[in-house]
Amino acid sequence: MSDSLSTLGLQLSINDKLSTGQSLLSTLTEQLTTGIYSTNLIDYSASDAQKLLNISSELSEQDGFLSVITTIESRLKVYESTLTGIEDTASEAYSSIISEPTYSADKAASLKSLIEGYMDQMAYYLNQKVGERYVYSGSRYDQQPVTDITSLPSPPTEVAPYLATGNTVPAYDVDYNAAVPGALVPAANTNESTAIDSSSDLTYGINSNEDGFQQIIMGLRWAYAATQDQANYETYMATANGLLTDGISNTRATHTTASNAYNRLNNAKTLIEDNMLNLNTQASDISEIDLNEVAVKITALQSQLQASYSATAILLSLSLSDYI
Repeated sequence: MSDSLSTLGLQLSINDKLSTGQSLLSTLTEQLTTGIYSTNLIDYSASDAQKLLNISSELSEQDGFLSVITTIESRLKVYESTLTGIEDTASEAYSSIISEPTYSADKAASLKSLIEGYMDQMAYYLNQKVGERYVYSGSRYDQQPVTDITSLPSPPTEVAPYLATGNTVPAYDVDYNAAVPGALVPAANTNESTAIDSSSDLTYGINSNEDGFQQIIMGLRWAYAATQDQANYETYMATANGLLTDGISNTRATHTTASNAYNRLNNAKTLIEDNMLNLNTQASDISEIDLNEVAVKITALQSQLQASYSATAILLSLSLSDYI
């Protein structure tokens, strides 16, 4: 009887060790698979668990900023390319106009056609979209901001200095009301701004009613009118030249502002990516384990478990012999 009790006690002890060993083997196998100490914070010390929580929270915040930056980056790239296109268009128009200082019936038609093309190019650039969003339309995201410039009155009915200011809009704006030319359209003049990190915002939006754009388009309209009015050709062309000169200068200033915003955005992106890399490294230092060491432990534990299984089998055989 005492031998049976002794065997039973030994068997229970081995079973307990087998259970513990199997649990440890499961943990080690998970570590080998995931490469980290544990996926459950309760398995870490209180200090390490809090550090991991803090790192996770900051990573989430940084990832949010990075997502915003990625979205804005695509819009700023469009600004960069279209502003270059607008400058080139205005410069070409200026060159075309100054090359014809006096009216020539033979050349007026071809110059008129050229200017129509420049007008269409201006509308094309200012009606650009990123996804479903018009980037020059202020907060009217789903609304194309510029109408057909060639269809506007010729010669222009506006008076010098030909600029819609404040929250008014120029004649080429889709929301312009000829019956109430001074009507306010705040949505057309909204500049975009957003947080790009925890301590600073970036203002980056450009609208179709920037002074430089208005001056270029008005200059083209006066040049367009000149090609159809021999008597006022030189007067209209002089007005066009002045407006184009000012428009090109102001558009370059707008381009510089946009480029500065783009550079600032990229700097913020680099800092965030570096910070996220550093945070992930900190988390890895806490949670990552040595895979070779874990593999060795698994091999050793499997040997121990095999020995325990063998011992259990022997004990079961001995226990059974007591009843034969």
